[in-house]
Amino acid sequence: MRAGEAIADAIVAHGVDTIFGLLGDANMFLVADLVQRHGVRFVAARNENAAVMMADGWARATGRCGVVTVTQGPGLAVAGAALTIARQAGTPLVLIAGDTPPGDPLHVQSFPQQPFALATAGAFVPVVAPATAARDVGLAFRAAAERPGPVVLDVPIDLQDEPVPAGAVPAPAVVAYRPASPAPTDAAVAELVGLLAAARRPVLLAGRGAEAAADDVRRLADWCGAVLATTVLAAGLFAGHPYHLGVAGGLARPLTRRVLAEADLVVTLGAGLNRWTADHGALFPGARVVAVDVDARALGARWPVDLGIVGDAAVTARAVTARLEPRERPEWRSAALAAQIAEADPFDGIAFVEGSAGIDPRAFMRICARRLPARRTTVVGVGQFGGWPNLLLDSSAVDRAFIAPWEFGSIGVGLPYAVGAGVGRPDRPVVAFEGDGSLLTGLGELDTLARVGAPVLLVVLDDGGYGAEVRKFAPRGVDPALARFPARDLAAVARSLGVPAWTVTDEAGAEAALDAALPVTGPAVLHVRVLPEVTQERF
Repeated sequence: MRAGEAIADAIVAHGVDTIFGLLGDANMFLVADLVQRHGVRFVAARNENAAVMMADGWARATGRCGVVTVTQGPGLAVAGAALTIARQAGTPLVLIAGDTPPGDPLHVQSFPQQPFALATAGAFVPVVAPATAARDVGLAFRAAAERPGPVVLDVPIDLQDEPVPAGAVPAPAVVAYRPASPAPTDAAVAELVGLLAAARRPVLLAGRGAEAAADDVRRLADWCGAVLATTVLAAGLFAGHPYHLGVAGGLARPLTRRVLAEADLVVTLGAGLNRWTADHGALFPGARVVAVDVDARALGARWPVDLGIVGDAAVTARAVTARLEPRERPEWRSAALAAQIAEADPFDGIAFVEGSAGIDPRAFMRICARRLPARRTTVVGVGQFGGWPNLLLDSSAVDRAFIAPWEFGSIGVGLPYAVGAGVGRPDRPVVAFEGDGSLLTGLGELDTLARVGAPVLLVVLDDGGYGAEVRKFAPRGVDPALARFPARDLAAVARSLGVPAWTVTDEAGAEAALDAALPVTGPAVLHVRVLPEVTQERF
């Protein structure tokens, strides 16, 4: 057996049935072996950075470890931004990177892959010899699960053809590693119990890290009379609860803002508390803030807290509930507030703008709220446009149905993450929101979407430029023309690459386009020309 075959066997032994990537000299025969001998599905992207994003989207949608492969040198170098996003999100992911022969430092594609991997992915596992190939693959998958996060598995091209000697180190047992959930100290629980008992207007604010703890957090809120809210990434976690305020942060709705402004205690659980969650201090200005997180390094790292507690969200919520006296707070959890929450309409009070250049994005979102399937995976890319769907549409993070890869602030993420999510969860349609500037960084992935055939409706909100930069230039007296670009027929581009597409410029056109595109059973693009003068102040 060749070392490359041993690597393929070990990869499949870890339950891998789908792999994303691009072919090159240093990984092409490994991919061919995975496909031909093992029946693994290979999703070929057009760019290595997008390939890693697809694997990350697949992992976020499925809850499994994503796998992607790139070739040596430039293949790995191009993927740096995507690896950084996955690292900051803590996505379990193994990137199998070919490498140049160690004995050929003058190879044209040679570059220091280990320090690059450590600076981006944060973890590097080399296949050191044919005899250890299976073991090294196992170490990479174990590291991806334990961190969790991306790991670069480095495979020199010449090693792959070497024979595996007798007595090779066997692959480690395939186990589902689950780290123990950290419990808070008794002193921390006692201090939080005291704060909740003394508070008059407490709020429990849950993030993506509390998804598995939703029932425990809800029970604690009912026990202590707190209202509930979530970060954007945990949207919909408490949907249906009469005192669920929805998303807190820069994209909070008016009622949520009004209520949170009165809070005197905010307890975050599994939430990445930062300037956006607190809306730069404007959201709950009079509240003491307690943060509960499994990672001690995250406590107060991006926003000051009055008390930081190291602990799992579910374990902490149960411990506090067990020691806290139940308390009703009718002045906080009032029937009037429950009625306001139930009746709230995100489109109330909006003065819609009409213009010949396109549709008011808020008017388009109102149509989307009525027409899009409730059961969907929602993907929102990075940019000013992302504020509209997150502020005005109800999306749900339950069952991994909401993906917003905002961790690194990189544009160009919407389409590749949507492809990965669509491949991973073909049982429900994907609706992805992307900007024109973002899409133009990776148009080639429209071809990937067409070839894959995943049920993805890509909504391109086109304001003719980089909207965030345009909005920031004007107050400083800088000509926003620097961030504006000529109008392009993105629907025609999509159709030329094999994806059905429609252009939307008004409400009637939006209705007609959705008539044609729904239900989402395969790839489709809506190119929506939105009025550039309607800007999103918070995103």
